[in-house]
Parts: sequence; C-alpha cells; structure tokens
Amino acid sequence: MSNYPLPSVTHVTPLTTIRRERVLPIPGVVTVRVNEKVQASHIVAEAEPAPRHLFLDIVRGLGVSERQVSQYLVRHEGDRADAGEVIAGPVGLARRTVRAPADGRIVSISRGRVLFEVRGELFRMRAGFPGVVIATDGTHSVTIQTTGALIQGVWGNGHMDYGVMRMVGAGPADRLKTDQLDVNLRGAVLVAGICDHPAPLHQATELSVRGVILGGLASDLIPVVQRLPYSVVVIEGFGELPINPPAFNLLSTNVGREVALYAHAANPYQSQRPEVIIPLPTSRDVGFPDEVVPLRSGVRVRVIRAPYHGEVGIIQKVLARAAQYPSGIRAMSAKVELEGGNVATVPIANLEVLQ
Repeated sequence: MSNYPLPSVTHVTPLTTIRRERVLPIPGVVTVRVNEKVQASHIVAEAEPAPRHLFLDIVRGLGVSERQVSQYLVRHEGDRADAGEVIAGPVGLARRTVRAPADGRIVSISRGRVLFEVRGELFRMRAGFPGVVIATDGTHSVTIQTTGALIQGVWGNGHMDYGVMRMVGAGPADRLKTDQLDVNLRGAVLVAGICDHPAPLHQATELSVRGVILGGLASDLIPVVQRLPYSVVVIEGFGELPINPPAFNLLSTNVGREVALYAHAANPYQSQRPEVIIPLPTSRDVGFPDEVVPLRSGVRVRVIRAPYHGEVGIIQKVLARAAQYPSGIRAMSAKVELEGGNVATVPIANLEVLQ
C-alpha cells in the first residue's frame, strides 16, 4: 500500500466515452426514449413548478366598499388572466384598477379579495450535446452518451450552452481584449487565455456569444461573470494562469467544431466539474476515462500550488521517503520533469493527474 493519498484526476482527453445524467430540479415528464438519438438543442424532459397563490385586495386597490366590489369585477372565478390584464376597475377620476400580477387564474373571490393562482414557468431541459439516450427513469433523469474530447476545468458560472468553437488571441497566455471581438464571432464559443478586465466580457454579451473558455480569470471579476447570460468555464483558476499546453492543444486542434460547455460549479461529492465536451464520431469502441490513476513514472501531472502553479510535467520518479523543503516541511514527493525541461521535486499533495 502507498503511504500517500491518491491524487485527484482532471480529464484532458482527446477521445473518450462520455456519459452524463441530466436531472430535472422537480418531478416532471421525460420526452425521449431509450436508444433515441438527440441533438444538443433537443428538449429531453419538462417540468412545471407548483403554482403560487396570491391574495389581491380589491377593496383597498379600488378604494371601494366590500359590497361594491362585484360591480367592478371584469374577471370572475375560474377566469384566466395574463400579466397586466385588468381584474377589477376602473374606478373614479384616477381610473384605479387591480391587475393580474402574472399569468394565472382566479381561484375564488371572497369578502372583497381575490385568490389568484400563478402558474410556474415550464422548465425545459435540453440534451446539451448530441448523443444517444441510454437510460431514463421517466420523471426525473435522462442519461446521454457520446464519444469525444473532454476537458475539465475548475470553475464555472452555472450556465450550459453549445456552439461552434473559435480561437481568440495569439496563444494560451494572451489576454482577452475588446479589439479581438468582432461580428464574425457572433454566436460562437470563444477560447481565450486570461481575462483581467470586464470590458471584453460585456463586449461578448453584445455579440450574443454562447460561451467563453478561459485559462485564468481575475478573482475580482467573479461577480461580473456570474451575471453574464452565457457560459464561462475557467480551466486553470483565478489569476494570470494560461491554459495548460495539453488542454490548449486539444482546443486549438478542434477549432471550428461544435462544443458543449457545462459551466456548473464543482461538486466533489458528486464528482461534478465544469467541463468542455467536443463530440467526435468514431467507428471503434472507446472506453471511459479513469477516475483513479496512481502516481508512477510516466504519468502526466499538473502542479496546483506555488511555486510551479499551473505547470505541466511528467513524473520521473515517486520518492520512497519524504523530502525536506526550505520551509522545514517534510512531505511525500515526486520528481517531475516540467515542460520547460526543468526537473522539480514537488509534494504529492500539490499534484493532480492530467488524463
């Protein structure tokens, strides 16, 4: 048995089998069947939230007595009313009215008050990427499978979308700037290096982009990104962190293909990560990515803490004994040949496997 914990695994895989479960937030109806082929935009399940009930005070709203309410009602029990439509009135010179606060129906009218039922907006769950439905429980979940490239990130703003991938800038460390964004990128998913200013993010909103893939994001932009209408996936983390070479090579060689962004927040308890999926057809059987990879010679890793934060390398040797560091800390470590050619001794706790 090893006397060190197994490192976390981040998938940067050019071709693998990808299986994802889509789950409705509340019970509903699954609209697809097992073995059915779906496209990214297909609705695979629907659910309607429970209605809300509101009391509308007609007496106070119109300034009339309870006995007078009936003569001013223009909607009655059981009637439907759209948002803003008049339910009672007008009254007086000011032509006071009571209007429907949202789309719904009148459940009852009693003692000058209307019980109004507001229906929740129908929630439609999309497939998100092209694939085949392999399982469903009929009311909550749909599992979809495809083959393709998979790149996992560390942070997302909670959105999901799908579009054609375009490269912005000169390389993985290039900063995203407004002058790089023009009408030719409308509706695309953009790959950029680092973003440290809100202006290009707002410019991308004007272009109705579907998403942005970044290496590093300035931490003070988190509130800005959370309010954006499109998906943002951060591959490396917060700060001036370029996209790691394996991920950037995988993205750049697939420019022009359609890509799915799942920018949901990382959830270690559900093995959930923000991710980029590039569907790729293949005629051969492709296995699933490994979730557990022991450290050994030849394994590709990324350093996740200073002083080599973000650098990628190959394990040369896992040390049998704990290494001593200038800080006085002793830690189980590995010799890592970094991509620049340097060999560094890095604590195993500071490494993750890139598979």
